[in-house]
Amino acid sequence: DVVHGCGGILFAGCSRSRILQIICDSEDTLNIRPAQSRQLELAAAALLTTQPDLPENGDVPAVEWVGPLRMLWTMPPTIVDALPQAGKMFHTKPDAGDCIHKVNGQPAEAMTRREVLEGLRSGRGIQLRGTGVRGQFRAAAGLLLAEPGLGAQADWLGPVKLGWQTQPPWVMHTKPEANQHFRKPLSQGDQLVEVDGQPTRNLDRRGVLKLLVGPGDNVVFRPPRGDRETASVEGLNGTEKPESEWVGKFRLLWTKPPTVLAMEAGASDGYQKPVTVGDLVVAVDGVPVISSSRDDVLALMQQGTGKLSVTSSFDGKLRAGAVLAMDAQPSDPEWIGPFQFRWTAPPSLADCTAEAQSHFPQPLTPGDVLNSVDGHTWQKGDRDEVLRRLANYDCRLSFSPAGSFDSGLRAAARAALDHPDAEADQLGPITLQWTDPPTVLWIAESAQRHFRRRVSKGDRLIGASGKTLKSLSRRRILELLAELMAIC
Repeated sequence: DVVHGCGGILFAGCSRSRILQIICDSEDTLNIRPAQSRQLELAAAALLTTQPDLPENGDVPAVEWVGPLRMLWTMPPTIVDALPQAGKMFHTKPDAGDCIHKVNGQPAEAMTRREVLEGLRSGRGIQLRGTGVRGQFRAAAGLLLAEPGLGAQADWLGPVKLGWQTQPPWVMHTKPEANQHFRKPLSQGDQLVEVDGQPTRNLDRRGVLKLLVGPGDNVVFRPPRGDRETASVEGLNGTEKPESEWVGKFRLLWTKPPTVLAMEAGASDGYQKPVTVGDLVVAVDGVPVISSSRDDVLALMQQGTGKLSVTSSFDGKLRAGAVLAMDAQPSDPEWIGPFQFRWTAPPSLADCTAEAQSHFPQPLTPGDVLNSVDGHTWQKGDRDEVLRRLANYDCRLSFSPAGSFDSGLRAAARAALDHPDAEADQLGPITLQWTDPPTVLWIAESAQRHFRRRVSKGDRLIGASGKTLKSLSRRRILELLAELMAIC
């Protein structure tokens, strides 16, 4: 064992007489450090002597053993493995993903390998810090880059197993402890879409691993979006009904990945949990189909047992609900996936599920108006138009409170388009005279809060939805107000 110091004063670098003087002057006990801790000092000294600098390896950090700790030379350094005796050097055994927080009391974020080793050689100690699942991803990615598995189809990164057959990579399996690090539990088929603000969509395995060894703290997983299947459908600007067909006991909507639209009785027999309408098919007999075409999915189902791996999806439920509604008799109100709509123009919310509420930062309430789908506002806002948009839903719905300024103005502008030209029109909370640009004749007091300064009679309306209104006709201005996103 090593006499490390006394009374908070370290003995490293002190002479025999100085150490004796410190002990005589102090009323505190000696600080004793186990013999195992000397391994770090000796290992650091040996590395500084035999290999003070590592050979360049591009932009991939090196991995090496320093005594009982295997280090990934990121900034700060990351522990990727530890021998059992390392637990005697610290309060607990270091975990893969922990980082060296301080060396000799100094932050290690900007320290080079040589500076860290010199600090370890001095024997003044290091402090470790846990970094959660992000650190585990970093440690595993560093090892995989240092010892690349040629043609690897999947890898465990901490508590998550990622499949590399798709871009972005997809979640194949998770360990129970994985979900304590995420606000929403990960599901099979979820995709790693972003690392520290950088998208992974067009990156191969090595590219994603290089992002994961970076210094940031953020990884983003999302359920697969279910993009439309064919270029011909995409070219229709999301206004046509996606194709579907029965495949065995399931009716599949040909999105990517496929969406379960209906099923025969007993179709879920043999599955761990029941398959439900709107679930996304992420694999067939264990082979991922997140980006597969209809023909590829059908071929897989014919070749094997046809066992589907599915994941629950808000997007899939909404899309499937819209497609099924297109085949059904209208009702008012009507459930479309997780939402119940009243068919006003535009549609208003009658009810919604708790799952739907969780996708919005502000609570939805009955009477809220559905303004747009994926940025597309309504031409008529009738049931047929809304269902076509929802059947091709990608990622964004916009609601506004019932009777709000923007929804009232939009509805009044649509109505005014059916009326003959006039010198002035009352458009919900505002009356405009059709000068060039339009002049405000009246504005409701409740509408004032939507403007940065108070609006007065005689003010000119100069812009709407990012477009200037000067030299535009009454009809063109009304068309812009009917699709209002901003006004000034």
